[in-house]
Amino acid sequence: MDLRKPSGLFFTLLGAILLAVSATGPGRHAPLTDVNINLYAGIGMLIFGGLLLWMAHRHS
Repeated sequence: MDLRKPSGLFFTLLGAILLAVSATGPGRHAPLTDVNINLYAGIGMLIFGGLLLWMAHRHS
C-alpha cells in the first residue's frame, strides 16, 4: 500500500484547517512571540501534503 496518498490528504486537510483558523483570528498567535506560527505551519503542511499527493499521482 502506498502511504503517500493518505498522508498527503491528512497533511493537506490539517494544513487547510490550521490556515483557516489562523487567518480568521487576527489575534491568535503564541503568547511569547509576535509571529503567527499557525499561519506558517499551515502553509508548510499544505505544501508538504500537496507534494505527497503529487508524488502519489505521478507514481500511479
